[in-house]
Amino acid sequence: MSSTNTNISSQALNQGFSGVSKYASSLQSVLQRAEAIAALPLNSLNNGLNDLNAKQAAVQGLDTSFLGLQQSISSLGNTLNTGILNSSISDAGIVSASIGAGAVAGSYLIEVTSLGAYSTALSSAGSTVVSNPSSQGISAETSLTLSVGGTNTTITPASTSLSDLVNAINTQASGQVQATAVNVGSTSAPDYRLSLRAVKLGTNAIDISDSGGSLISSSTSGSLASYKLNGLSTPITSDSRTITLSPGVTSTLLSQSPTGQATTIGVVNNPSAVSAALNRFVNAYNSSVDALAQYHGQGAGALQGDSLVQALEGITQKLGTYTNGAPANSLAAFGVALDKTGHLSIDSTAFSNSAGANFANLLSTLGSSTKGGFLKTATDLLASVEDPTTGFVKGEETSIAKAITSQQSKIANQAASLSTLQTSLTARIAKADATLANLESQITYITGLFASYTGTSTNNSGNGLPTL
Repeated sequence: MSSTNTNISSQALNQGFSGVSKYASSLQSVLQRAEAIAALPLNSLNNGLNDLNAKQAAVQGLDTSFLGLQQSISSLGNTLNTGILNSSISDAGIVSASIGAGAVAGSYLIEVTSLGAYSTALSSAGSTVVSNPSSQGISAETSLTLSVGGTNTTITPASTSLSDLVNAINTQASGQVQATAVNVGSTSAPDYRLSLRAVKLGTNAIDISDSGGSLISSSTSGSLASYKLNGLSTPITSDSRTITLSPGVTSTLLSQSPTGQATTIGVVNNPSAVSAALNRFVNAYNSSVDALAQYHGQGAGALQGDSLVQALEGITQKLGTYTNGAPANSLAAFGVALDKTGHLSIDSTAFSNSAGANFANLLSTLGSSTKGGFLKTATDLLASVEDPTTGFVKGEETSIAKAITSQQSKIANQAASLSTLQTSLTARIAKADATLANLESQITYITGLFASYTGTSTNNSGNGLPTL
């Protein structure tokens, strides 16, 4: 319930009295004054509710700012996990490279000696040509045996149609082969066959059969891919064209290398990605500082002097002045420092110089969310703020929400009591007014009657009553 709604209700009740005596306006004033006095507790409750609403909005605003700060720390952690390295390739037509978690800087020489091939198979022409794969099939049976490199798998399609057989193979043997229905006839005279291709490179033969025997008319054996790495004379073989060069570093073979020519894959440090992530943190940090600053000084709003503001300022201070025990292991050592206004800034030149000279120390200073360094400190501090169960900002929001609910209940009860009182007072005042009006009528009648017998005219006395 808002204070506006209560006031409107009070005004409506005030309009219920309509006096008829000469004292009606005085009685109306008495009623209004009594109602105003009775409404004081309700007005006080409404003011309290307004204060709680303002405090709730303020805490929610801080929550939003610090949630953004927490997200910037998470983004920095993700960058350190996957984005601190760049790859370079001397011939992008031969191989591609992908960098993931666990990768370290390094260089790789790779010569692709063979891309390898996938084993394939094509079904025989049936006694009846399959012109409609949705209704016709290559076997009258719904239990077939797929063999890949001597490993058998039972395939049970929903019907004998070629389309259902293709779907069943792709569902029940997706790790072994890929099935398709292909038209080896013409557009006007289609002839659909089952085409199978091994999922992995290699020589594994493919066959599919029913109780009558093999349904395959032709099959082609594949081969493994092969490559030479870092000058090794003996090729390495692989059943996939995507290979692992080292933890976190994978490469995809795209084409065969010219004989004797290796492609260089370089994995190098990427300070610019870290700088961009730190800039996001700096911006989020400064937004949080500004959000707190509005609750200082005269007219500082709903959280002026609140311990919540002091607690959050303590957290920003720890983040802004972070050091891991020595000046060389601080954010300031890499150009991230507080200015005179209490805001963070990042000196790009200082960061580039420091990161270039000792990238390993930068990574050690930043650490991780679980193993120490700046990220561990920041993650723990912001968890104490934003954790849904134990975070003190979340706890404050919950507490305020409960207080608002309680205040609204008190307002509703007080408004109901006020409404009852107003109804009672209005009835009593109206009764008094009716009594006065009746007395006035009697005085007027008696005075007139007396005058008719005496022949004496009447005058108004000072109190408004007629006299002889």
